[in-house]
Amino acid sequence: MTPFSSATAASPALVFDATGAGLAPTAARTEARGAVAPDGRVLGATNFHLTLDGEPLPLVSGELILQRYPVDEWPEAVRALRDGGCSVVSSYVFWGQVEPRAGEFDFTGSNDVRRFAQVCADEGMLFAPRVGPFNNSEFLLGGLPPWLYGMPLTERSDDPRYLARVGRYFERLAEELRGLYWSDGGPIVVVQLENELTHAPNDWRTLFGYTATDHRGPGAADFDAHMASLRGLAIDAGILPPYFSMTAWGLPGDLPTEGYLPSYGAYMDLHPNTGGNHTLTTFVPGDYPTRGVDPILFSELGTGSPARAAYRAMTPPESMLTTAVTRLASIESIFLGYYLFHGGTNPVRGDGFGWTTKEPAFPQRSYDFWAPVSEFGERRESFHLALPFNRFVQEFGADLARTEVVQPADPVVDPDEDRLRAVLRADGSRGFVFLVNHGDIHPLSERAGVTVTVATDAGTVAFPRRAELTVASSAALVLPIGLDLGAGLTLATATAQPLARLGSAVTPVVAFHAPAGSVAEFAFTGIGVEAVEAGTGVEVFDDPDGATVLVTVDAARSFRIAGPGGTVELITLPTDQAEHSAIVATPAGRQLVSSDAELSTRGTTVELSLLRPLGEGDGTAAVLRRHTSGTDLVVDLPAPAIAVDAIAVEQLAPGRALLTLRDPAADVDGLWLDIAYSGDLCRLFDAATGLLVADDFSRGIPWRIRLGRFADALRADGLQLRVEPLSERVEVPDDEGILLDHAEQPQGDATIDGLAFAERVTTVVDLGA
Repeated sequence: MTPFSSATAASPALVFDATGAGLAPTAARTEARGAVAPDGRVLGATNFHLTLDGEPLPLVSGELILQRYPVDEWPEAVRALRDGGCSVVSSYVFWGQVEPRAGEFDFTGSNDVRRFAQVCADEGMLFAPRVGPFNNSEFLLGGLPPWLYGMPLTERSDDPRYLARVGRYFERLAEELRGLYWSDGGPIVVVQLENELTHAPNDWRTLFGYTATDHRGPGAADFDAHMASLRGLAIDAGILPPYFSMTAWGLPGDLPTEGYLPSYGAYMDLHPNTGGNHTLTTFVPGDYPTRGVDPILFSELGTGSPARAAYRAMTPPESMLTTAVTRLASIESIFLGYYLFHGGTNPVRGDGFGWTTKEPAFPQRSYDFWAPVSEFGERRESFHLALPFNRFVQEFGADLARTEVVQPADPVVDPDEDRLRAVLRADGSRGFVFLVNHGDIHPLSERAGVTVTVATDAGTVAFPRRAELTVASSAALVLPIGLDLGAGLTLATATAQPLARLGSAVTPVVAFHAPAGSVAEFAFTGIGVEAVEAGTGVEVFDDPDGATVLVTVDAARSFRIAGPGGTVELITLPTDQAEHSAIVATPAGRQLVSSDAELSTRGTTVELSLLRPLGEGDGTAAVLRRHTSGTDLVVDLPAPAIAVDAIAVEQLAPGRALLTLRDPAADVDGLWLDIAYSGDLCRLFDAATGLLVADDFSRGIPWRIRLGRFADALRADGLQLRVEPLSERVEVPDDEGILLDHAEQPQGDATIDGLAFAERVTTVVDLGA
């Protein structure tokens, strides 16, 4: 198939009929338990969304697996999710890790789920543990204990012996989670039981190395009964969240009729795609049997793909964003959830060589997933690209809650059709138009001159009127219709995407973003041009229909508009600045800042950080743009403090090197390393113990690691880098018939081509001072 042209295509005219559109939410079928917090706040659910004190509760969830991440880095990792626009941390809990031997439990170290939940609470995040007993996650046996196979029972069934052991695990887990539920004032709002029952294999063969059959779960009516049994065991054990959830894909029959909120996933890049564009590049809805009965949760919208020998994906960030936009917009949901948001490292069992991967084709240690945040904490492009949409869901999800999905007059159904994809979510004369222009295999053409026409019960809305709307190839955009700005003001239409509600009740600010260099159009009805206070880069027009005031704004400009209840400021950021922004709550109100440096917030402070090569002798300046108050700040970031020769490198062979710390007293916690190598994979070992601490399947780019994580090893005998070539395993005949032998025949190079050391430097600014 010939790839699409990158040239600008014909101007799309998008037409929607939203007459009669809108939802009238009623109570969900599934009722909450323990839904009242000590301060009186009440969690609930309608048949379309979760609620807080009766109002819609939009949530953005990101998966960060506690057992795959160093305990002392948990707070930083949780903050990364919050900085990325998430409000919920979800995490698998692997049963086999906390009960390594039957009846012996270990909730210390990275198994300390209680401590992890408290970290989430400390960082202002909700927590959604996914406790199994089976969890897929490319983990050994899906987290089932290895000793289970030798027991006289059938796993993932209502076998009484199996349920007894699950019940014991749940009881011990409940002790760890006691006092941490919503009803206790804690962060836990939902707990997932099981994972991909009947769908995902247990893979006992990985454990035994040869034939070992598994039981993936019961079918038909027994499926429902087993999920009911697990819920009963959890409640009896004292696991008492407001809601239980379950994965609702790959089912053998109907979903349980009570007790669970269904959650869904979608992956654009889980497997190699040699055909056409993925269906997820369109707004064709998925199959949701409980649509309109219980809220639809998304728990696994794919951000990347697990690396394995045959497929080492570097998922385009646009694929992650497109998946999120097309799934959320094509169903009446305001619960967005990503898997995986933060990469991690597989733990090991026993003597340090007990690998916990699902099968040998995966790296033994790395579970990076090419996630928005890497297994070492690096924020990738996908982190930034998704941030404005995540923030939109959190900030404007309540406006989205009562909207119904309306397809255009001529929707795109064939993902290989080179046309702009669009859908409308509407409630009367209000709503949002969602646009996607991404093809994961065949790029879609840029669209210039896009127009939108929506028929509503209050009349027809058409825009833009003056500014030209262009949607770049691979872009996604959300445009508001009838958006309530506060102060009695309604934004009729805009060609910029809402970003956040800022300022205070006295001085409200609404932020939008549009591509850099573009002109955004805002249309208002029921006011005159005298209501607009505009500066440079802003033009105000009295539209010919006599009822509309148009304001066109260069990106990075603002204007004020007076309404019956006061004045509202509208600011427009270039999209690239919105992708690198943060919201800081100060006594004067919510402030929006952005910078080319990485940003992380805590209270009224914002931390700026950069990765700087060792040896750069001077400090550097970063600009902290203050979009809502005050002037921009020029912030000094220090020069690297780690000496350029802090690490001694001993070349042992072309593909092997020993790294040691010259001065054991040196602080190298902030040290990073880029390893350029030629070969199939690279491994990092603790030279004192010989244990594998990290590994990487080559993607043809340098492997970036947080070397400071292994500071203790550097201070001892060092760390060994070892590159392995692509090789073929062949059998070696033995003339004497005594030896069963084989050999690895290298098919290429195995060399370390370069090592580049850097330090992450930081500066903290207090905006509340």
